[in-house]
Amino acid sequence: MTHEYLIPIRMVYALSPLITVLFLIPYTAYQHHKYKKIILSRMAIMFSFIFYLILMYFYIITPLPSFDWVVANPLPMYIQLNPFAFLQDIREQVYWILSGTGHVNISHSAWFQIGGNLGLLLPFGIYLRAYFHRSFRQTILLSFGLSLFFELTQLTALYGIYPAPYRIFDINDLMFNTIGGAIGYRITPCLRRPFHFLL
Repeated sequence: MTHEYLIPIRMVYALSPLITVLFLIPYTAYQHHKYKKIILSRMAIMFSFIFYLILMYFYIITPLPSFDWVVANPLPMYIQLNPFAFLQDIREQVYWILSGTGHVNISHSAWFQIGGNLGLLLPFGIYLRAYFHRSFRQTILLSFGLSLFFELTQLTALYGIYPAPYRIFDINDLMFNTIGGAIGYRITPCLRRPFHFLL
């Protein structure tokens, strides 16, 4: 990430709470219509859920490169459909470490990407089970759908705003995001005791 991207990213994330509030207004109206009052605990949970979704979205689209940079630095491929590509990445990076022939950037390592993709939708699975009372199957489908939306956002170059994609559609991301949502669903019962006031 170059220094020129830092200010735009900071501005985007600084605006996240305001954007969350704007999305929360329709829910507030719905809650008041349904319960004839505003339930603060529900409002707080819904605020955190919307805020989390917005942060995830910003995470997958930022940093936003310039149009000229995208044109001058085309991706070698736009779609990666090998579900086991991460194994090759791990093998290569382990070889580099053991042989000393290469440098592994932790923030771009295969382990970091796998952990990041698992963790990205893990809270989503918790929300779906604890607050929205979705089933395991529904959680899998919704996690897959959300991850697919993110990947298509990248593949379509931010819905055609950019002249070409600046990130790769990766089936491994889709796979680990979905697994992360499933893990979130499964661990929710373990969180009920320490976080009973929220769950």
